[in-house]
Amino acid sequence: MGFFAKIKNFVTGGAAEVSVIMESPLTDGTQPIRAFVMATAKDDCNVKKVYFHIRGRESYIKRVNHTSTDGNGNRTSSSGYETCYEVHFEKEMILAEAVQMTKGETLKWLAEFEIPQNALATYHGKDVNFKWEVEAGLDMPGVDPDSGWIEFIVNKQMQHTLETA
Repeated sequence: MGFFAKIKNFVTGGAAEVSVIMESPLTDGTQPIRAFVMATAKDDCNVKKVYFHIRGRESYIKRVNHTSTDGNGNRTSSSGYETCYEVHFEKEMILAEAVQMTKGETLKWLAEFEIPQNALATYHGKDVNFKWEVEAGLDMPGVDPDSGWIEFIVNKQMQHTLETA
């Protein structure tokens, strides 16, 4: 691989490919959850650490109003919708440190984690969503190659009581 290809991998994160495979993409959150992380080197790599992120994130659409005033004192108002995000849970796990990979080599790690007992269930509504996601990556010089966020479903049984008068 030439000098410029190595620089490109450094800038784009293309020195390795990272993927996550969930043992089961559906859970009720009462048992530990297992995920397998795989990284394949496209070039020789020195990895500071292999990390695994877990998050529970809510997204919702809300109406916003904007008012601006020009240099002549004229006011202009507009309204629209924007998507907002709120992270309810996040955790980082370090799966390995000081890893050296050679071109073509594939390494695998197991990530086992739990979500809090009071965690919210996955919800996909019209304007509000709550997602559970994982992401794995390699911390190395340049842009870190990562798997991107991968959703898994937390399906909890709801406890409702109906009182009648």
